[in-house]
Amino acid sequence: MPLFRNIHHNPHFFTDPQKFDPSRFEVAPKPNTFMPFGSGVHACPGNELAKLEMLIVTHHLVSKFSNIFVGFCRWVVVGSESGIQYGPFPVPQQGLRTRFWKESTT
Repeated sequence: MPLFRNIHHNPHFFTDPQKFDPSRFEVAPKPNTFMPFGSGVHACPGNELAKLEMLIVTHHLVSKFSNIFVGFCRWVVVGSESGIQYGPFPVPQQGLRTRFWKESTT
């Protein structure tokens, strides 16, 4: 089984790989350097479902918390960001509690 975590955290492919930086994907990464769902016959069978779920969650967060006519969306992590455990998938050790609210522009 390929060690995708090692590929995804390789400083030869990603600048400062330990830092959360979504903007690094504004330019497509080199082939076979970012494979969050595996590849080939060993690809995750639920990858399309996972992508759809992420789109649905993003849609609801954006549509309910950042309407430009009503206010601005604010998101904060509540509690500890104490680290990530790998086994075999990366998840926050203490969960990732988040608070969302709207702020009025007026």
